[in-house]
Amino acid sequence: MKKLSLILLLALSIISGASALPYYDTGSQMFTINVGAAIPFFTYNGFDDKVYFGPGTNVPGDEPQNMNEYVGGVGSISYQVFVSPYWALGGELGYQFNYAGVNNIGSNVPIMFKVSAYPVQTGLFDLPISLGIGMNYISFQDDSKLSFSAKVEFGGMFYFNDEWGLGVLAGFHFIPEIYLTEERSIYSAIKAYAPITVSVAYRH
Repeated sequence: MKKLSLILLLALSIISGASALPYYDTGSQMFTINVGAAIPFFTYNGFDDKVYFGPGTNVPGDEPQNMNEYVGGVGSISYQVFVSPYWALGGELGYQFNYAGVNNIGSNVPIMFKVSAYPVQTGLFDLPISLGIGMNYISFQDDSKLSFSAKVEFGGMFYFNDEWGLGVLAGFHFIPEIYLTEERSIYSAIKAYAPITVSVAYRH
């Protein structure tokens, strides 16, 4: 127990030291490319007023079970500028696809404003936490819609030198899909995905 306490105290002291001596300056820039898997986390289906969890969850509407949604892929590029040593603002453009049923693919194209906090930064290691808010273009079969989009993201980045780094990011991507007309209301849904990506970062 004493050894565990000492390890925790050492870790806290390292984090405190890293936070007290920021690596980034106001005006520093960060360019990031992310590629990975998009895992369906849950879908609230307005048709039957139920919540479906995990891959294989039902797509919005009264579609049959063979139209359930499965793991797909996700990619994005982002650019941010530090407005203080610990905060960065910018934007992100992404693309996500998920398989549904047989030979069906649903896609999302989010364009978001992004704010990131860097509470832990040593020059060799960062722990970024990000929030993105914006619009999302949804496409499935012959239907498409422009909707709201929000994403929270966290992870760790290791840097080989002053410019290039590699890491892993994870988070939650929320997409409400709301239809106001009566004939389309059965397709209203709230969807959440859990993207897990490998990230390459360039900073200067």
